[in-house]
Amino acid sequence: MDTPTLVQLARAFAPLTDQTKAQWGLMQPAQMVRHCRVFVDLCLGRVPIAWPVRVLARMLGPIFLRRMLAKSPTKAPKNLTTLKPLRMSDSGLSLVFERDRLMAALAELETLPAEHHHPLYGRMRKQDVIALIRHHTAHHATQFGLLHELQTATPAS
Repeated sequence: MDTPTLVQLARAFAPLTDQTKAQWGLMQPAQMVRHCRVFVDLCLGRVPIAWPVRVLARMLGPIFLRRMLAKSPTKAPKNLTTLKPLRMSDSGLSLVFERDRLMAALAELETLPAEHHHPLYGRMRKQDVIALIRHHTAHHATQFGLLHELQTATPAS
């Protein structure tokens, strides 16, 4: 499966409910959705990142990005260590509210300039930032079985 488009991801998140079970990991549905939205916020520079993490990401980021984005989101490693700002508590989250915020954040990506300064990886092309966000979001959609229809769909001829 190729990484889904932003439109396909938006559609995939629609049937998610509070009762949807994760196929791995500890996050509940609303936590996962907020995690994905905060990841978008991080990519857009709205989440502070400690300077040691930024330095390490600048050094290792290009290698990490090339290797990670070369894999299908369904083949990305599970249960990786999560950056502290991306760890979400489960207390009092509304899935509907979090999903609406994620959809708004994904729609906002279209307004990025052609070149963007990522707080971890430095200067990136708009399409590379979007590819990173699509991959990450698709990985977590897979975690909750939301991409099953895309994975089993046959390509159009």
